[in-house]
Amino acid sequence: MHRKYYNVSVTGNVQDIGFRKFVESTAHSYHVTGYVFNDMNGSVKMLCAGQVELLNTFFDAVQTRLPEGISIKQFVKTEIPIPDDFDLNIPNQFLKLATDELVDIGKKLDIGVELLKTLPQINENVSALPEIKTGIGSLNSKFDDFRTDQREHNKRMDEHNKHMDEHNKRMEEQNKRMEEQNKQLTQILQKLAEK
Repeated sequence: MHRKYYNVSVTGNVQDIGFRKFVESTAHSYHVTGYVFNDMNGSVKMLCAGQVELLNTFFDAVQTRLPEGISIKQFVKTEIPIPDDFDLNIPNQFLKLATDELVDIGKKLDIGVELLKTLPQINENVSALPEIKTGIGSLNSKFDDFRTDQREHNKRMDEHNKHMDEHNKRMEEQNKRMEEQNKQLTQILQKLAEK
């Protein structure tokens, strides 16, 4: 049986409520591999791989056996046509990827502040939370600077890797020529030895 690959996008009440953990455990039950993560646009994204029957059962279970509090507004799956001899390097087990970058933490802090405001006995202590959020905001900008530096570094590394690949190809070609020359020299030496 051939493996199939799907990109999946899920919208609704699916973030910060345990949906990724539910997807991960369900995928393990159906022997589906891949990963799931929270996207910054509020959706949950997945890359899934497995046998067609198992994938279909998995997709059905994810949409119909939701834990309490989770609701799906839209579930869009798109098959990725991958040749049999191509490897996507999908992990052997389905993984829930952590995406709690500082921006996501700031979003969660905002939700937490709003929840704290609903509790009457804590309302007076909420005044310190905006200062914490300001601190997180400055960390966000430092993190953004770091990410920019990292992207530039990655671009330089990509260029370096391209040069190394070209160098390796030239070395392989040279090694092949050397092997041919060695074969010819061996034949000459054998003929000389026979005389």
